[in-house]
Amino acid sequence: MNIASLTQYARHKDGTYVSMDLDEESRALLDNFVQMSLGLTERVDPKTYHITIIYSRTPVPTAESYEGLSTNTEAFADAYELFPTKNDGKCLVIRVKFTFAELMNRRLTDEGATSDYGQYKPHITLAYDTEQEIDITTLPLPKFPLKFNAIKVAPLDPQLVPENA
Repeated sequence: MNIASLTQYARHKDGTYVSMDLDEESRALLDNFVQMSLGLTERVDPKTYHITIIYSRTPVPTAESYEGLSTNTEAFADAYELFPTKNDGKCLVIRVKFTFAELMNRRLTDEGATSDYGQYKPHITLAYDTEQEIDITTLPLPKFPLKFNAIKVAPLDPQLVPENA
């Protein structure tokens, strides 16, 4: 291992986080859709709309090589799901079909990334630790495509808990 590799490994000692933020136009469209169509009383700040590609407690310093990589492919809303949160609450997400994220997740897994979950489910969080009763079977799906900015790579912050707006 060379000095640069050791530095990257040390930087990622708690793990590695790789994500893509929703681009400005898609963020505005999704925010408008969420406000007008879903009736949520609690939701995350739309500025935080993103897709997580990997949340690995195992360091993956090679992920740094993907920083800034982007794609012209679009994602499409697929379904809603309620995930458990770190605080034993519930998190409303919109699942998306986004082949690029799925491929990057597999690539990073091949490079040593681990996950706390058995299956990668590309999604955008809409409400975190919500107490609102939500019947996901009645929620309409947006019909417009979603586009993302370039890949961001960061050392994992194991203490991070998203805040609602």
